[in-house]
Amino acid sequence: MEYFIYALNHTYTDETHTDTKFLGFFNSLEDLEEIKQKAVLLSGFRDYPDCFVTDYYILDKIHWKDGFQNVIGEIGRDYIEKGDIIDDHCISIKELGINTVFSLSHSYTIHTFLDDERYIGVFSSLDKAEIAIDQLKKKPGFRDYPNDFNISELDLKVLLWSGF
Repeated sequence: MEYFIYALNHTYTDETHTDTKFLGFFNSLEDLEEIKQKAVLLSGFRDYPDCFVTDYYILDKIHWKDGFQNVIGEIGRDYIEKGDIIDDHCISIKELGINTVFSLSHSYTIHTFLDDERYIGVFSSLDKAEIAIDQLKKKPGFRDYPNDFNISELDLKVLLWSGF
């Protein structure tokens, strides 16, 4: 049995660029929709009200498990274009009764204005995120920057932006 979590992003494109903001993780669509209704009232978000995107991530899944070779993305960032595919064998983390998750990423500086960043996954515990780091430190790309992992403990059902 796999568990999944909902993620809310806001991605818009204007004349000069594409911008994505991660708004938070949620254990139900109802909670996600409640926060989305608050966000659409904020500056920036209200200018692009149709640009909210709901994704799903499998809990405790390691993305980039084989490492990496090259700098990626438009500005050196890769946040997994679409979330994980959820099927009938996946159930919401709501069943687990947890209130926080641990988001894991890896970022290193290429030069003054460019970082190479990868989103690795969302984990149910700090221990599981640290185990993922131990595994990835041995993989291509990550082993060159073994101290550049970042774990963030995030509360569920919290809007992470106040506008832009």
